[in-house]
Amino acid sequence: MENVLLTAKVDLLEDKYVARIDDLGLVGEGETLEAAQDDLIQVMRAWIESHDGTDTLSKVLEDAGYPGVEEETELQLEFVEAALSTESADPV
Repeated sequence: MENVLLTAKVDLLEDKYVARIDDLGLVGEGETLEAAQDDLIQVMRAWIESHDGTDTLSKVLEDAGYPGVEEETELQLEFVEAALSTESADPV
């Protein structure tokens, strides 16, 4: 079984966390980092289920830069924390 790694970035925007998979246009939000990640996982599951039985998932993933995805392919989600700090990085 082949694996495909999808990378999600997490940003702190104003007063909420936003987790997103840019290649697929999937977004999750939450008041905490974990809540945003959990929301994106739910969004991704629903997105995958929306393609279930339609034979469109492989095409959508191929168009997003993930060629060769088949029904048996395992999708893995990795979170990368981007600009989470709102403090300046000035030296002391």
